[in-house]
Amino acid sequence: MKTYIKIVSVALFSIVMAMPIKAQTARSAYFLEGVPTAHKLNPVLSAEYGYFSFPLLGNFNIESSSNVGISNFMFPSESGQLMNFLNPNVSSAEFLDGLKSQNKMVANLDMEIFSFGFHKWNGFNTLNVSLRTSAGMQMPKEIFEFLKVGRKSVTEPTVYQIRDINLNTSCYAEIALGHSHRINEKLKVGAKIKGLIGLAYANMNIDQMDITMDDANAQWIINTKGYADVALKGMEFQSEPRVDENGNSYDYMEGFEFNTSQFGIAGGGLALDLGASYSPIKNLEITASLNDIGFITWNHNKSVETVSSGIVYEGVNMANNETFEDLGDMFSEMIELKEVEKPSTTKFLQASLNVGAEYSFFDNLISLGVLSHTRFGAELYSEGMFALNIRAKKAFMMSLNGTVSNMGNSFGALLSICPEGFNLFLAVDCLPGMNLTKSYYMPVNKFHVNATLGLNFTFGKRHKWGI
Repeated sequence: MKTYIKIVSVALFSIVMAMPIKAQTARSAYFLEGVPTAHKLNPVLSAEYGYFSFPLLGNFNIESSSNVGISNFMFPSESGQLMNFLNPNVSSAEFLDGLKSQNKMVANLDMEIFSFGFHKWNGFNTLNVSLRTSAGMQMPKEIFEFLKVGRKSVTEPTVYQIRDINLNTSCYAEIALGHSHRINEKLKVGAKIKGLIGLAYANMNIDQMDITMDDANAQWIINTKGYADVALKGMEFQSEPRVDENGNSYDYMEGFEFNTSQFGIAGGGLALDLGASYSPIKNLEITASLNDIGFITWNHNKSVETVSSGIVYEGVNMANNETFEDLGDMFSEMIELKEVEKPSTTKFLQASLNVGAEYSFFDNLISLGVLSHTRFGAELYSEGMFALNIRAKKAFMMSLNGTVSNMGNSFGALLSICPEGFNLFLAVDCLPGMNLTKSYYMPVNKFHVNATLGLNFTFGKRHKWGI
């Protein structure tokens, strides 16, 4: 169990600092027909030409957002070096005043293995195979107060009531078939069906952690309530039989083993994308889509839950100079887990809603677009994007955009080089960097980035956007 909890604990704290990478493609591509994989955002969108992707590089997308940034956890010293928040030279007030009540981060990866699209049957047809990974984290402010401040009084017990810690991740392969079909001159509809192959899933949720720090006998009393699900073929828990205070036997989880030779499919599921576009007047197009309506059933699931009785822990002196490894050791002693029977679990995907409108000028050489994007799940993510799109047909297309979201604001651009037979596009949406010290240059406040690279080859005759 110690090894398992250490891994989880270190991940919980280091994920904030590392800023790792659920997206599909850069949303800047939503209004540009020169980007072949725009159908990943809305199945009604079709490319100008048929296309096939360069293996692994047809659409490589990373996205990450948070409501806190590096500057909330790293502070410049007088010498210009960076100190983490546990350093005694960083005051508690300075650190805690910059945090939210819930500090959140989401990170996503979409790597297209292969993609193919062609015009036929009064529409546009697509086949794509992708690898998709998502991760999320939620950490309440109280846990950072506990780590930074520790015991508040030398005469009275200090009590921390920590709620709603969550860490989750999933990885699955996706095989999708899509079709966009014209109904009449004004209306188009599109749909995409996806087969999902689950590879790995983990979800840890601590609903309650009450810590009482008793100065009289230098002991901490810890009560926790939570659970964790892990689906990974080839992984087995290591446990030993124990008896709780009520005389009930349970399997105490000590750690786990992973046999790489047994790694394989851990689950399966289905999903659906639906989209539509309508042009009420000339040069104006209104679009909407609902993506990732589906689920994955994880069959190789292992589950644990916390031992509910209070744990007595000989607390350490929180001197504000501990390393993250020290914190992992500490939390490994504070939480006890027992194995429970739960051979399978079904989880819904994080569905997303896109609603857009675009008005074009000068025979579609320039257009203005607005896009609302909402991703549902345990943590709701919403953003609004405003885009200026420029098209130099048979040469390049580009989009300049600004985004406002509940996880941070950003400015970005997309460039698509699209001569006949070839397409290369690059999109980057991110906040401007800021100097945290003289030696470091990085985005330090609310963190938001969505970057995509794509390399595809086009064929066939050109079709006007929307046909």
